[in-house]
Amino acid sequence: MSESKYGPLIGAVDQGTSSTRFLVFSSKGAELLTFHQTEIKQIFPKEGWVEEDPKEILNSVFTCIEKTVENLKSLNINPEDIKAVGITNQRETTVVWDRVTGEPLHNAIVWLDARTSSTVEQLKDKVPGRNQNYLKTQCGLPISTYFSAVKFKWLVDNCPQVAAAVQDGRCMFGTIDTWLITLQGELTEVCISQT
Repeated sequence: MSESKYGPLIGAVDQGTSSTRFLVFSSKGAELLTFHQTEIKQIFPKEGWVEEDPKEILNSVFTCIEKTVENLKSLNINPEDIKAVGITNQRETTVVWDRVTGEPLHNAIVWLDARTSSTVEQLKDKVPGRNQNYLKTQCGLPISTYFSAVKFKWLVDNCPQVAAAVQDGRCMFGTIDTWLITLQGELTEVCISQT
């Protein structure tokens, strides 16, 4: 393959609520060279509840990287020219997983899920004037079902496997970017094996 006329390339994982994309841009002019997109299935166990399978999310990233690398090769662009990769993700969607095994402990609770409304009301009862914005100066978000911390509290209070993992010091918690970065060794292997 010829040396890239596009300069160093920049990859971007765009893991959204309804799909995942991996895009590759030229560092000269930020031209989009190629991408691949895969849809994500949403799960609705009850009215107002929205979940996604963390493994499906991870596998969608693998697939998008693999297909985008194939696209680069078909354009006679060397995938080894990708020098940086960024991640953007779906807001406050929450994932919990086992620190030892790397396995998810529950489906991801999507940012627009409303199951924590009673937890939010209990928290608002504890702040002066039931002010929803009471913590905003400290954490940047109002007390709402959107906030990942209330989703984590719900998981600990309602999912025995999550509570046990917390008790054993094995529970990892974060948003989608944390989930993907924690498993970066696997992502790196996919990128390297495709070049």
